[in-house]
Amino acid sequence: MERYSVRQVNRALAQEQLLKRLDAGEDFEALCQELGLSHSRNYLPELRRRYSKGGSTWQALIDHRQGHSYKMTPIRRAWLRQQKQENPALTQTRLAKLFRDEFQVTISQSQISNILRAEGVAIPGGQRYHPSAEQALPVERVGVFFPSGSRTSDGSAEHRDPGGAGTEKDLSRA
Repeated sequence: MERYSVRQVNRALAQEQLLKRLDAGEDFEALCQELGLSHSRNYLPELRRRYSKGGSTWQALIDHRQGHSYKMTPIRRAWLRQQKQENPALTQTRLAKLFRDEFQVTISQSQISNILRAEGVAIPGGQRYHPSAEQALPVERVGVFFPSGSRTSDGSAEHRDPGGAGTEKDLSRA
């Protein structure tokens, strides 16, 4: 037998009441407010379809989305924020394992990333953590990024004639 949360059961029961009372002729907006639902009229055909297809029982209206909201209480969010502030080098993989060990609840790495970003402690743009003592590239490696051709005996750059394919040489011979 499946286990449903109290929230899932209460929502399904309220949706069943909504459908039954709408069939009895009550006002949609008043019912939604009374039952604590925030549905639009556009959602009613889908709700009726699920209800009739599932045998006209409240179980057919159970919301099977696997949301993270019930897992991430404010206390757990604060714990994640504190862990990342204390050690910025922690990866989402490591945080997910620590979270599971601490709260006996699993959470995905992407959800941790979303929470850290919302809390303002994530490294922007998915960048890797680099300690504050970043090293500059040595000057002798500049040539790797800015190749200047071959060198002459005195160390200055020798520039080649780019006159290969695609250049205009003497077109009169053609």
